[in-house]
Amino acid sequence: MAVILKIFFACFVGMAWYHLNGPEQALIAGILAAMILLASFIKPISYQDPKERDEYRHKIQEAREKKRILAEKQNEEKKLLKKQALEAEEMRKQELKKKLKL
Repeated sequence: MAVILKIFFACFVGMAWYHLNGPEQALIAGILAAMILLASFIKPISYQDPKERDEYRHKIQEAREKKRILAEKQNEEKKLLKKQALEAEEMRKQELKKKLKL
């Protein structure tokens, strides 16, 4: 019902402008009606409770911290795996050298 009233009001203002100013103002009457229609459907900025905003900010901060910690653990794991692979390669090289010497 409210939507119909908003549309009706915007059309009424446009028609009133057209009626008062004549056919040469038809474009302006249409633009005025469209602007009123858009303005009536724009959602106003709602009040943000500081407590909710701080909770949201804290939640985002915790998520970033978890992501950072996870990335650090993954980097440590990669370094450890790389180190183990290098050690295994060194062991293979040493065993191969021993076999070649015998």
